[in-house]
Amino acid sequence: MSGMNNDTIRELIGPYVDDDLPTEAKRRVEEAILSSPELAWEVQSLKITRERLRTDAGEVVASDAFRARTLRALYADNPHLQTEDAETKIKEAGQFTLPIKL
Repeated sequence: MSGMNNDTIRELIGPYVDDDLPTEAKRRVEEAILSSPELAWEVQSLKITRERLRTDAGEVVASDAFRARTLRALYADNPHLQTEDAETKIKEAGQFTLPIKL
């Protein structure tokens, strides 16, 4: 990986997923991803999250339904993040209201 540790690679995952890295940096990140299942998982999780956000981008930002669906999808895709109060968090997100008149 010549000079790049996992912390440095983690900082580059966002720009990598957005295809905003120079060729050499992109190659090094890909090399690290191929050699680390943990980094590969982080990249895939970010890609899934961004795709889900793009899918719901037509909605009012941070709408109650959007927040609840996003949390539900996050927990469905990442069971290791679920806690006993996950459903409560989803319900609370659905009750959130913005101080904006539409």
